[in-house]
Amino acid sequence: MAELLAALATLEDTHLIFTMPNADADGRVLLEMVDRFVADHPNARAYTSLGQLRYLSCIRHVDGVVGNSSSGLAEVPSFRKGTINIGDRQRGRLKAESVIDCSPDRQSIAAALQQLYSRAFQATLKTIRNPYGEGGRVKDRAGAA
Repeated sequence: MAELLAALATLEDTHLIFTMPNADADGRVLLEMVDRFVADHPNARAYTSLGQLRYLSCIRHVDGVVGNSSSGLAEVPSFRKGTINIGDRQRGRLKAESVIDCSPDRQSIAAALQQLYSRAFQATLKTIRNPYGEGGRVKDRAGAA
């Protein structure tokens, strides 16, 4: 988390939205780190939970998603947004071409951020296919949604 926050601190003219991790013993340490970061960076906000609808609505308006959550692999590609997947928590999972894998160190995260914002990468997002499907409701055999 310290490496991620160090990389994010270098971003200029970027608003940052954090959705907080679980409040278990290890999660509390991360919560405190994010809270301190947000207190020191007026461009950052943290939310305990946005809920599913707000979270998905938020994705529509962001440049990309950064972290190690399965959401970056499963939902974010449907919005034609990039995901920076940090570390190996999601190793072996099916991934769209919009997912940028990086190591959990600030240099690797910074390089991934640079790639995320590059014109070339942004141009590829228009044609991204989500390997988990594109959402929407599934019709039953009778054709009803």
